Amino acid sequence: MPDTGKFVSAFYTTNEEPNIVATHRLAPQVEVLTTIIMTSTLGKGQIFAIGSSAYFESKLLSDQNVQKLLKNILENASTQPNKLKVAVTKSADPALISFLKANKARVYFTENAKFQPNTSLFFLTEDVKNTTAQQKIEKYIRDGGQLIYGSPYPGIFKHRDHTKSYLNDLVKINSLLSKAGIFNAYTLIQANHINDTLNLKDVPFYLSVKAIFKQLANPAFKDIDPTEYAYGIEPNLELTFSNNADTSQIIKKLKSILVISDTLAVPTLKNPLDISTPAKKAGYKFSKYLFDKSHNVDKATDFVYPESKVFPGEVPKNAKRTTEFIDIAVKVGSQGLADPYPNYFRLHSTGVYVPAGEKVRVVIDPKYKTQYLKAQIGIHNDDLKHTDNLVRSGFDLTRSFELEKDTTTVFSPYGGLLYIRIPDSSTLKSISIIANGVVKAPYYKLEKNNLTEWASIKNNPAPWTELATDKIILTVPTYRIKNLENPESLLKLWNQIMDADADLAVISQTRTHPERIIIDNQVAYGYMFTIWDKIVAPDDESCELMLNEKILKEKGSWGHFHELGHRHQFWGLDMDEVSEVTTNLYTIYVYDKVLKKGLYNHDGIASRDKVKEKIHNYLQNKPTFEKWGKSPFTALCMYIQIIEHFGWESIIKANKIYREMDPRKYYQNRLDNQQRIDLWYTTICKTTNTNLSSFFEIWKIPLSEKAKAEMHHYKTWIPQEFVTYLPH
Repeated sequence: MPDTGKFVSAFYTTNEEPNIVATHRLAPQVEVLTTIIMTSTLGKGQIFAIGSSAYFESKLLSDQNVQKLLKNILENASTQPNKLKVAVTKSADPALISFLKANKARVYFTENAKFQPNTSLFFLTEDVKNTTAQQKIEKYIRDGGQLIYGSPYPGIFKHRDHTKSYLNDLVKINSLLSKAGIFNAYTLIQANHINDTLNLKDVPFYLSVKAIFKQLANPAFKDIDPTEYAYGIEPNLELTFSNNADTSQIIKKLKSILVISDTLAVPTLKNPLDISTPAKKAGYKFSKYLFDKSHNVDKATDFVYPESKVFPGEVPKNAKRTTEFIDIAVKVGSQGLADPYPNYFRLHSTGVYVPAGEKVRVVIDPKYKTQYLKAQIGIHNDDLKHTDNLVRSGFDLTRSFELEKDTTTVFSPYGGLLYIRIPDSSTLKSISIIANGVVKAPYYKLEKNNLTEWASIKNNPAPWTELATDKIILTVPTYRIKNLENPESLLKLWNQIMDADADLAVISQTRTHPERIIIDNQVAYGYMFTIWDKIVAPDDESCELMLNEKILKEKGSWGHFHELGHRHQFWGLDMDEVSEVTTNLYTIYVYDKVLKKGLYNHDGIASRDKVKEKIHNYLQNKPTFEKWGKSPFTALCMYIQIIEHFGWESIIKANKIYREMDPRKYYQNRLDNQQRIDLWYTTICKTTNTNLSSFFEIWKIPLSEKAKAEMHHYKTWIPQEFVTYLPH
């Protein structure tokens, strides 16, 4: 591999011809391999592709292994070594020319792919954008020549235009390489260490179409690592479909293996679709790919997917299409939590819906044309193809459009609520738009709407509803709000919940942007899940609970409170073992401070006696830090002991120290786990004015001697139930 810090470009296959020569790990922490060197044939000739032009430069050319590689290529190219003629471009490194000449090759420069007769090899280290030049190179190879391609993509990526999509910089010579089954990807990897090398053995099946076909055709092939599927099988198959004609033999073969029909499956709650095997997953994805291609879905403004009528749902045909003048308060920026990257486009609700297959015109003031605004239709953007059964379409159901003109026509084959996406770095305070041809959605904003208006708002015909405050937005199916009489009181309760989370997280109750809870027919991960811009929850009794103020006050909603806790955790500073533990401090805090129900509101911590029982079970059965970390409710008991004795103030003071450190600094450059364990120990000792080393020792949480020494001056404390576990 080149020196650490330099990039190497990867390759995928687009047909069954290529042979993979060398691979490398995709990333240090990922077991999956990717292709760095491959070879293939085209006509009578051959292409040898390597992931960086650095292999033809002085640094790597001084390496004996690289020299051996190139000598093998030269020997393979000529039956008469003394007559070896090699073409290079003018950008070729002098070290390459010297190496070739030292190996008795006659070297010449070629411009615009003008080859001299009897040229055996062509070393190419730059992209070829000119189609005429590409055609000349293709003819040269098909007639028996050999192309030695050192990818220029690492250099292209380094000097790319950051304002444009990466697709803008993909190497154009892929149109030629793909005919030989080679695709130079935009995937870049780096060396894992100083003396890192490529792997020449045991090429995994998921890197080549030929081997993938064989596996998919095997009925016994049931399970695959999701990462291998995502970074191996899926891109190789996707490139095969996109680089071969639908009528080609390879596509016919692939359709047969994946059992792809001309109709598109419509998964529903009543009729789930089984995609439990790799072949079924691939078949589902590419049946849609071919369906979209045959129906020209990407460009058709009036196309409606059959499954859209089930989810996200139909707009009644008699629903009135209106023109709406919409004012939007811009809510962007970080509030100290694990927010998205700075150039993230944050969603802003409009309260209107775009029916599937219908065109809507979004009109903006000309002064906004340079503000990088986008329109988005729909909110359900999760890819579900990793699941084993689908109960709704498994694809991203959203569509996005740049708002660069006075008037932009937007449309979607699924339909959905209309949003305006605004850069998180925007300085705008508010914007106004006109949306023509939309359907009103039930959209209630606390302090903007009132209960008199709600009687009318709740009857708006769109299939999705949003209940909003400046702190939280609930996106729910409209049928769920038909019996909701008082959204104002409900949303005030949710604001109290959000304020409690803010207090414990030591951030302002005045939020820079609201959090979002989105209901979905199929949750992509677990029962509910949280990422930096949303919480996704199922459309079941928990949704009913979320919207019922009376029951919410009586029972709470552990699941929703737990997910909101994830948004407020100190991700850069918490130790690895507590990601499912410290989130529940927020859950418990809401139950205690907002609902006035104390600390014990889950089967895992049902009462003080149950907590003591859980602690004793742990300590009497060979306790270890690993066991502690793998049992979230056992680990939570430790925090409960601290709260019981020292009060919530000890946790809030600890969080204040964490907040002042600014955990965002540690998201990418995290402290190691021992440092984070020591940080928690020293922090909680300071906020309790107590030496907790014995407490941590009994729990089997490892502390460094340095951390223990720093807290030695405090008075030791352990809870009463721990006395019998003290070392004698």
